[in-house]
Amino acid sequence: MTQPVDYVTALARRFAVEVDLNPSGVANWQPLIGVEDFKPGRTQRKQADEAYDDAGAERQAITGSSWTIDMKLIHRTGLDGVTFNAVQEHLRVKSEASDALTGEAHVRWFDRSGVGEAWEGRCLVDWVPDGGNGGARDTISVKLNGQGARVAITNPNASPLPVVAGLAPTGGGVAGGTLVEIRGRRFTGATAVTFGGTPATSFRVVSDTLIVAVAPAKAASTVDVLVTTPGGTSANTTADNYVYA
Repeated sequence: MTQPVDYVTALARRFAVEVDLNPSGVANWQPLIGVEDFKPGRTQRKQADEAYDDAGAERQAITGSSWTIDMKLIHRTGLDGVTFNAVQEHLRVKSEASDALTGEAHVRWFDRSGVGEAWEGRCLVDWVPDGGNGGARDTISVKLNGQGARVAITNPNASPLPVVAGLAPTGGGVAGGTLVEIRGRRFTGATAVTFGGTPATSFRVVSDTLIVAVAPAKAASTVDVLVTTPGGTSANTTADNYVYA
């Protein structure tokens, strides 16, 4: 039997990318999914800086730097099979902006291990569909072009606790049964998913950043959806709010 082809590169496995969906206010970091290739780059700007004492030998001064990230994305839809992933759509919309102010995206990228490098920066987005025939995968070439310096940050994965960054959908009926995508990070090995303290009817860990769960029955209310792993239980945040109606 033919083995499936693994298209994901080593750097794409090593680094996680998150996008701030609220770049003008309190940060709302959401994971960018479907990253198959990840190539960060940094270029120094230099100019000649020879002096008489150099005896004619070449010398250069560093006057600045720029950064870029080249990525290959699998264009993903949600559970409905129609609506494209909100984080990918955020980048696509930014790429179509008519000016730098509205087109600027806020991103961060970091070593998934929690002990490696971690960076944050603002950028402009190039979004180019790769095309192909009817049977081809829907892939997008994305380039993030740094606006200003990248900034070293504390690695978000330094803590062992899982993080719930968002839900889709964010609510459902009181009878339960709604299929919910839970996005975040450090979900590997999850042992429990609860909706306001009530265990999910069922759940499946799809990846370190995605769990699919079935909401249990619950009275009309707003509850926290929490994930428990061997590292602990996710903290309550507005990102994990689920509304029963």
